[in-house]
Amino acid sequence: MLSMRRETVVKRPSLNLGLRGRAVFAGAYLLAQAALLATAGSRPDKVFAFQMFNESSTISIALSRRVEQPDGTVVTVPTRGRWWAKDRAGAEHPFDWRDRVRDSNLATLGRPVHASYGVDAQLFRLQAALDDMMAHSTNDVETRALLADVEVRRNGKSPVHVELSSSK
Repeated sequence: MLSMRRETVVKRPSLNLGLRGRAVFAGAYLLAQAALLATAGSRPDKVFAFQMFNESSTISIALSRRVEQPDGTVVTVPTRGRWWAKDRAGAEHPFDWRDRVRDSNLATLGRPVHASYGVDAQLFRLQAALDDMMAHSTNDVETRALLADVEVRRNGKSPVHVELSSSK
């Protein structure tokens, strides 16, 4: 009778830090978490900050363009998020705010929406959206700047107007 002997193969972990290495890794992880918590209040979106109650603030965005006229004067033209503009060759192209901005709060123009993560975070994100739209509107040589006139109501208080802009 043949006896079959099974051999077990034990795989070693690919990353074996040892006791001291694990302690150093755990300490570094805890320090990184503490740094995130300590600096949370200084970031506009307050990531890693504890906020027991949500802010009940609203924002209303009115979008407009600063356009240079053929005579050289610069005028501000209101938009509803859509406009036509010429490229260098003189061909007209359509532009739509919602093509670049996917956040429903920032894409909604002309009516109040809840400032989901607080007013400071929404204004920070709106500025980034304006910059992104200007960076990706290379076929628009008429628009000198995009402007966002934002009516801010913090927790039901009187409205405050904030103007953000991004230029080429």
